[in-house]
Amino acid sequence: MMDPLSLLLAAPLVATAPAPPTTSPVDPASLVLGIQDDADADVVVEEKSPWSGSLGLGLTLSRTTTNTLGFNFGASATRMDVMSNWNSSFKYIYNEDDDVVQDNFLIAQSEYDRLFSEGGAWNWFGQTSYQYNETESYRQRFKAFGGLGYFLSRTDELSWNLKGGVGASWDERSRLEGWSARSLLGTNWNWAISDGIGFEGNASIENKLEDFESYFAVLELKVNVALKAMDNLNLYVSLRDEYNSDPGPGDSWNSLWVTMGFTYGF
Repeated sequence: MMDPLSLLLAAPLVATAPAPPTTSPVDPASLVLGIQDDADADVVVEEKSPWSGSLGLGLTLSRTTTNTLGFNFGASATRMDVMSNWNSSFKYIYNEDDDVVQDNFLIAQSEYDRLFSEGGAWNWFGQTSYQYNETESYRQRFKAFGGLGYFLSRTDELSWNLKGGVGASWDERSRLEGWSARSLLGTNWNWAISDGIGFEGNASIENKLEDFESYFAVLELKVNVALKAMDNLNLYVSLRDEYNSDPGPGDSWNSLWVTMGFTYGF
């Protein structure tokens, strides 16, 4: 038994002694499986890029004055956000028959549209295109249009825009050489039919303002089918049909190109 003096001296030491460390109960599953508390982990969500694009190469079947088989190359870039869409594309087609060029055709086109208000349907647009065709008398054609559009749908599954506007076209060499003021009525769409299958296209008619019965009509259709053999690889089949109600000397009224091949998306 300690004497009173020893008890009195030992009291301060007992009061200031550090308390034993406390530990939280350990979940046996965490020890066995290495599971961590998700509430304490930082979750990083990668933001989806507004940009997408593709490169394609394949075969071409064309029909103007003759039927020919050749090759085609294409590229596209798209930027989409909550307020706007910007689509640009390039296509080149070359066909030769008995060392005679039947098709040496390229077209580069770009279109931008922007909503007037987020979540709305009304929008304004601007579009431009450049064509070169060795076998037609116009040889080079440049077009530019602007106007108003209305989205019938603007979702991830279906984007469908109706549009109308005015602009002009320029031909390097033809009966309609020089600038021609024109009106534009058209539509474009992008439909994700199901997982891995997409259908996109556009249709338009461009009437000459000083002679409304003179017009130029274009229809483009494209089907993309994703291939499971490789990520981002697609099989495509496309059609472009041009009809000119007033063609130049030696030109065809209707020009049709059917292309198919593979595209790689990024």
